[in-house]
Amino acid sequence: MEQTKKPLPGAVLLLAALGFVLGTCEFVIVGILPEIAEGLNTSLAAVGKLVSVFAACYAVGTPVITAATGGISRRKLLAVLMGVFLLTSAASFAAPNVAVLYATRVVAALVSGTLTAVAMLYAKEVAAPEQTARAISLVYGGFSVAAVLGVPLGTAVCQILGWRWTFAVILAMGAALLPLLLRSLPAVPAQADSGLLKSFSILWDPRCSLCVGMILCSASATYIVYTYLSPILTETLGLPAGAVSPLLLVMGACSAASNLLSGRLGERGGLRTLPMAFAAQAVLFALLPLLLGNRWAGLAGVFAMGLLMYLLNTPAQMHALSLAEQDYPFASSLCASVQPVSYNFGIAIGSFIGSAVQEGWGFRPLGLPAAMFALAALGLNLLLLRANGRRTAAAAS
Repeated sequence: MEQTKKPLPGAVLLLAALGFVLGTCEFVIVGILPEIAEGLNTSLAAVGKLVSVFAACYAVGTPVITAATGGISRRKLLAVLMGVFLLTSAASFAAPNVAVLYATRVVAALVSGTLTAVAMLYAKEVAAPEQTARAISLVYGGFSVAAVLGVPLGTAVCQILGWRWTFAVILAMGAALLPLLLRSLPAVPAQADSGLLKSFSILWDPRCSLCVGMILCSASATYIVYTYLSPILTETLGLPAGAVSPLLLVMGACSAASNLLSGRLGERGGLRTLPMAFAAQAVLFALLPLLLGNRWAGLAGVFAMGLLMYLLNTPAQMHALSLAEQDYPFASSLCASVQPVSYNFGIAIGSFIGSAVQEGWGFRPLGLPAAMFALAALGLNLLLLRANGRRTAAAAS
């Protein structure tokens, strides 16, 4: 009989709440762009790149900052980063023009990525070893809940009080959370300062580089299609515009369930469970052009995509953290950022490819390049398992 699982420490719930705040800050901008443009007396095109600028700065800046700050004690780093995050939220609230708002979003992206890495390291440290997978999936779950609830909440605040008050709510949530985090999280000594270049040497290890490629390809596969989910629902499946919001909520619930399932995969085999997930993803995307020819089949395909999209999160994150613990302790902060950074690169690549495909051929063919990226993720996953096997055999000999 399976033993009752011990409840996770309260600190993990606070880290999940941090994920919710960071996720809301990142995602909510999509729902309030028209109001920002109107409020700052500028065009929608002028503010439209706030999303891509955030993702690009997150992906490029996070690994550099996490590697450079590895020599700072973790709780001190958390306090400083949260302080900067709160200041950027206040500056976004008061931004007099679009240039200042872009600057605040750049800083917010750099801080958010590093805070995510810190949260992942803490999740592993405050939970018991047998709880690590659940703890990591719960922190990722905070980001999923942000997409499901945080974005509609921020959009509603914007529509009632104005877009600036959306940032005020983010500021208030972060300010309330900071003292609770500092009170609950243990003081962790700073790791030895090994230098920026030495930290990045881990990328030459195939167990890291293959993991980066696997995450990037899986995210690219999903976001080739997911980027255009709203027009797929209305233009391809012929659903009324009023049905989009409730369907997006269902999609958000599917993605949240995907994160929870990811925790189970992390507990029951980790990377070894992912080939089936990537194979299912490839088959689904290959069939998507046919599925989108029927409204109900298309909806089933969309929701299946949501259930598959985050299955790699916990196994990939646990692999990166284990790699640091076993062979690269000087690069633990950088390893903690591997999954979110690689995923953001994948989002950017997938969105770009999806844009090119839909401009030339429409929405239905999007599944074909997505299937190719899913197959690439599968191949990289198998190569990563082989590299892990070789390392285990070498250590045993």
